[in-house]
Amino acid sequence: MISILIGTGFEEVEAITVYDILKRGKLDVELVSVTGALVVSSARNLEIQCDSLLDDNDLTKQQLIVVPGGMGGVKRIISSPSAKDFLTKAMDRAIYIAAICAGPLVLDKFKLLDGYKFTCYPSVQQEMENTDTEKYYISDKNVVVDKNLVTSISPGTAPEFAFKLLEILAREEVLKQIYDNWWGNEN
Repeated sequence: MISILIGTGFEEVEAITVYDILKRGKLDVELVSVTGALVVSSARNLEIQCDSLLDDNDLTKQQLIVVPGGMGGVKRIISSPSAKDFLTKAMDRAIYIAAICAGPLVLDKFKLLDGYKFTCYPSVQQEMENTDTEKYYISDKNVVVDKNLVTSISPGTAPEFAFKLLEILAREEVLKQIYDNWWGNEN
C-alpha cells in the first residue's frame, strides 16, 4: 500500500497529482489523514475525503509513504506523534518515503534526513534544524532519489516526482503507458 499523509493545509497539486498518477498505474494508494478526521481541508480550502486515519494503518503493508508540502499540512504532520512514530519506523525498515516541497521539513524535524541526499523548496532549507544541509542538500535537481528516500523541490515538479515514484514501484510498460497517456503522446 501507498499512503499519502494528509494534514489540514496540505498542498493540493502535490498530493492529488501523486495520487492520480499512482492510481493510474493500478497501485494501491490511500489518502491518509493525520488529523483524526476523514475530511481534511487543503491550503486553499478544498475539502477531501481521506480513505483512512493514520492510526488505523498497518506499517507492515506499506510500500511507500508520501509527505506532500503545504506548510499548514506539514505543521500538522510534525505535530502528530503518530506520524513521527510511523515515519521513524518506516525509515528504520527502509520503506520508501517520498517528500515534496515543504514535506522534507517533516523528515528533518523527526531527525530522519541525516545521511541522505535530498532536495526541498529553497526557503524550507532555512527552517531545517536537525540536518547537515550543507553536506546533503541538493538544489539543482527537481527530484532526488537516495536509497529509500525520494524528494522533490516544488509544486511545479509534482508530475516528475509522481512519475519517479511510479518508475520505482511499477513495471516499465505500465510507466510508459501512463506517461504517454498523461502527456498525450501517441505512439
